[in-house]
Amino acid sequence: MLSRGVVSTCAAMAALISVFFLVMTAVWCVGGQLGESDTVFMFGGWLLAAVIFASRAAEPDYLDPLSIVKSR
Repeated sequence: MLSRGVVSTCAAMAALISVFFLVMTAVWCVGGQLGESDTVFMFGGWLLAAVIFASRAAEPDYLDPLSIVKSR
């Protein structure tokens, strides 16, 4: 099991990266590079990833790597 600080930092970075790409999706949509359905799926995916990793960074007691893919 990784240390709580390392996993919490990595989860916070993943949340920030997800928010960055959420903003980039909006920029690409306004620029006409993405269609409507592409934009909806990208917004949903990046938002879901940001919420999951932000919750992982906020609760350091449940930050083992396997808990993300399986329930206890």
